[in-house]
Amino acid sequence: MINDLNIGGVLIPGLLVIALAALICTLLLVPLFTFSRLYRRLPFRPLIDFSTFIVTCFLLLQGLTALGFFA
Repeated sequence: MINDLNIGGVLIPGLLVIALAALICTLLLVPLFTFSRLYRRLPFRPLIDFSTFIVTCFLLLQGLTALGFFA
């Protein structure tokens, strides 16, 4: 199964598309985290943001693999 996205003859790797989707989800989740008091007390917020990206990317990969969209 080819996991590339074809846009106008340009092949974009499927993992790059998933990473961009995870980035967009992370950018939507981080402002929601700022409303919690716990997030404000964390010592190194960029590390939490990066780990949120990694977890979001993992969950997207697991979900798309379970649905059969990503081999």
